[in-house]
Amino acid sequence: MGIRLDSASTYAGAVISPYYDSLLVKVISHAQDLPASAAKMNRALREFRIRGVKTNIPFLLNVLENQKFLNGSVDTYFIDENPQLFMFKASQNRAQKILNYLGQVLVNGPATPLATKIPPSDVKPYIPAVPLDLSPEAIKRQELTGENTAVQPPRGYKQVLDEGGPEAFAKAVRQNKGLLLMDTTYRDAHQSLLATRVRTHDLLAVSPYVAHNFSNLYSLENWGGATFDVALR
Repeated sequence: MGIRLDSASTYAGAVISPYYDSLLVKVISHAQDLPASAAKMNRALREFRIRGVKTNIPFLLNVLENQKFLNGSVDTYFIDENPQLFMFKASQNRAQKILNYLGQVLVNGPATPLATKIPPSDVKPYIPAVPLDLSPEAIKRQELTGENTAVQPPRGYKQVLDEGGPEAFAKAVRQNKGLLLMDTTYRDAHQSLLATRVRTHDLLAVSPYVAHNFSNLYSLENWGGATFDVALR
């Protein structure tokens, strides 16, 4: 509350020319008195992160922390009589340094050796069971061909598409009176939470359970641009 930003014609990648109006953004603060308004302005300016061009933020911060200014006892000689206003503290730029470091580690890995030579533990995730066909015929067929005895999963929209093509699929969607859901576990969920580190091996292992228990889903999202992200990593 009490801060207004009037932005000029600036955006990421914009060229700021010194020959006309180089205004990036105008900050306006409002409060019950000058010290309170100056405190709001001080905080707002300190929260700006501007890279690539110099700004007058360091100068403005010095003005906002000058006691004469806060007392309201300034005149047109204020800047001339206070050369310390141009003594700027060098920015440590800590936030961007941390982001650069994290990006470097994520893309190229840590520069330091691992703390131990012990290999990571062999994680064996729990795979829910699916219904099995235990009839003598199915067991005999498994012995002869190695075919899995799992019961065939219920029919879903995939079977409609495979058997009837796009027209049958579109018709089934239009005739549906309920809510159609797309599951994003196979793609976006583990991309967002685990940096796309769930292996195809594990996705295939749990697929029979998904087929049996989520056959009524509209679709499963299982591919996206993160493929290239993982390849680069």
